[in-house]
Amino acid sequence: MKSTKSDISRRSVLAAGAALPFTGLLSGLIRPANAAGGVKLQFMYPVGVSGDINKIISGMITDFNAQNPGIEVEAIYAGSYDNTEQKVITSIGVGEPPALWLPINSALQTFLGLDALEDITAQAKADDIYQDFLPGFLDTCISDDRLYGLPYQPSTPVLYFNKQAFKDAGITKAPDTWDELLETAQALTLRDGDTLKRWGLTFGGGWHDWIFECFCRQNELVPWTKDKVLFDRPESVDALEFWVKLVQSGVMPAASTWQGSANDFLAGQTAMLYHSTGSLTNLRTSAPFDVGVAFMPKNKTYGAAQGGGPLMIAKNQSDKQKEASWTFARWMTNTENQAKWSKATGYLAVRKSSWESEDMQSYLQDVPEAKIALDQAAYAGAFLQVPGYHRVREFLKGAIDRTLAGEIKADAALADATKNANREIERVLRRMKG
Repeated sequence: MKSTKSDISRRSVLAAGAALPFTGLLSGLIRPANAAGGVKLQFMYPVGVSGDINKIISGMITDFNAQNPGIEVEAIYAGSYDNTEQKVITSIGVGEPPALWLPINSALQTFLGLDALEDITAQAKADDIYQDFLPGFLDTCISDDRLYGLPYQPSTPVLYFNKQAFKDAGITKAPDTWDELLETAQALTLRDGDTLKRWGLTFGGGWHDWIFECFCRQNELVPWTKDKVLFDRPESVDALEFWVKLVQSGVMPAASTWQGSANDFLAGQTAMLYHSTGSLTNLRTSAPFDVGVAFMPKNKTYGAAQGGGPLMIAKNQSDKQKEASWTFARWMTNTENQAKWSKATGYLAVRKSSWESEDMQSYLQDVPEAKIALDQAAYAGAFLQVPGYHRVREFLKGAIDRTLAGEIKADAALADATKNANREIERVLRRMKG
């Protein structure tokens, strides 16, 4: 499953099976927004990975504005995913939402509960969206068979590793199982007496809940349903207990930060790193050593949770603004731009036609590591799409971090998180129904 061959057949693209539609190659497919008098749009977005993503998005928006003189998009960088979500919710509360925003895909139910999203199913069916977008990515924007966004920057965690450190330790391949992950991390951890020189492994901090769901999926459990979480299931407890085992074995820190963990990897202070595919280009081009990329090791199976987010269009705006918003969202996710975006960042292009383009095929010849994330995405699903997800993930993050710090056992921590999370979900559902 870990082949890095750059030739991508249609079957290998997440087993999508559908041939590339001609509509994906046609220009003028989308009716341009009515530009009479011009349309101004605000687009609020986060930066959730390492590297200068802000500059890349700003450059794309500058290009869009130049190519669409009847539309002016104002880019509003809102910080992290959490900061972006809170700023959008605040703007919705006062009746002045941005025209579009880019949340993490877990926020879908939150924004649907606020009746904030434009249903774009009809526009998508009149276009090539259902034919050319990779189905697994599109599913993160669908609720009750209706489409409420266009996937833009899907990602999963992957295992990055320092090839020089592997060579120095006599390790010839990336770990493929949980047991091999521990053994490899032990071999790569360096100490001089009591002084730590290098961790064998680090998990990007701040998103422990995301990585935890990947571990659950590697145990053949999706730890949530539409209206409850399953954090206390045996598969979940086993996943967290293995994580504790890694920490107690002295091969990885119990805590880190998202950006700090990437910096530690670049500085050679950790030999392996779980981090987003969206960090691929920055890590690969910034490291003073060759960077390897592999699937997250499996237990019962390979598994991953899709992070990143879609472009969502506000329901509360004029028809002219909605039409312009669709034009912008469609432009940001067209075949050419998705190929360029994926190459510039490491986020996964959302279209089959992007992966099959000559430009991307040439890139994969030079950077075969980029295909690892695509192959792993075949084992991935949406991340924690439950009502009230923001508080739910805080309950889970707290349980994980307290367990890793040795304050509480995994089963007790996850039982508490499950009880508190399901109480919050029930509260949100009652409010939505009332």
